[in-house]
Amino acid sequence: SQGEPEEPKKLPMACFFCRGRKIACGPPAPGTKVKTCDQCQRRSLNCVLPTENRRGKRKKKAALSVD
Repeated sequence: SQGEPEEPKKLPMACFFCRGRKIACGPPAPGTKVKTCDQCQRRSLNCVLPTENRRGKRKKKAALSVD
């Protein structure tokens, strides 16, 4: 609550690099203005976040027609 230091906000989704490696996509290092995750920053990679959240979406199965 009050008086406690704020924790950095977690990214809503993992970037493509972290998602591909299945590793934790952490927040940027404190004091940096670049919005690059800690994993990409450590490797000097371009951190790209997906534009769409696919959570909870399922593929629709094709309807089978019996004639």
